[in-house]
Amino acid sequence: MKTSPLLYIALPALLALCTNASAEEYVRTDRYTLATIDPRGDQAAPLTAVVTMTFGSHIQTVGQAIDEILQGSGYRWIVQAGATEDSDMLLNELPLPAVVRAIGPIRLQDALDTIAGESWGLVVNHTNRTLWFELVSAKKTSHKTQP
Repeated sequence: MKTSPLLYIALPALLALCTNASAEEYVRTDRYTLATIDPRGDQAAPLTAVVTMTFGSHIQTVGQAIDEILQGSGYRWIVQAGATEDSDMLLNELPLPAVVRAIGPIRLQDALDTIAGESWGLVVNHTNRTLWFELVSAKKTSHKTQP
């Protein structure tokens, strides 16, 4: 029986594909359990974490709700240089709408946009893990990102 030369070319290529198909690294955590050692998406980008939040009766304003929902995220809400304190105080002291008192499951970034309302655009500085809101016109988009 004569062996085809194509078999000698195809077999190593097939073996190379099979061994490189899974680039993720795993660690054995139990007798029958393997876990990936790569970070989850929400660990690498905390604002993409899915959250569910019900605000207690002590949370009365939009500012209090933003502070509450940011706890544990690693991000903090700041007053941006150059922004008028009146606009920051306005958002901070707006009453929290009853419809957003219970929110989620929703991505954290979308929850912040929802709580602030459509007149406010979320701006994020990922380097310092800070965020702030700016008044936006009806034609502007609501998400801005700074490095």
